[in-house]
Amino acid sequence: MIKVTATKLRNNLFVYLNKATEGETIVIERNKHEVARLVSSHEGNWRDKMNVKSEILVSPDELINPIDDIWEKYK
Repeated sequence: MIKVTATKLRNNLFVYLNKATEGETIVIERNKHEVARLVSSHEGNWRDKMNVKSEILVSPDELINPIDDIWEKYK
């Protein structure tokens, strides 16, 4: 999310339109108060914005072991 004054938006309209097209939300402020938001008319997939890929760093057996410990308490 990008915050911008109405004046800065007016002076750089096409820059912010391009950012909105890329999926960025532009918050427009006047006198330090939000008055509007500029968003893309195309709903993008939020997964495309993710930079981090999930990866399991332990074996499945190691992942399940703590569950066995918890179940021991309920036997």
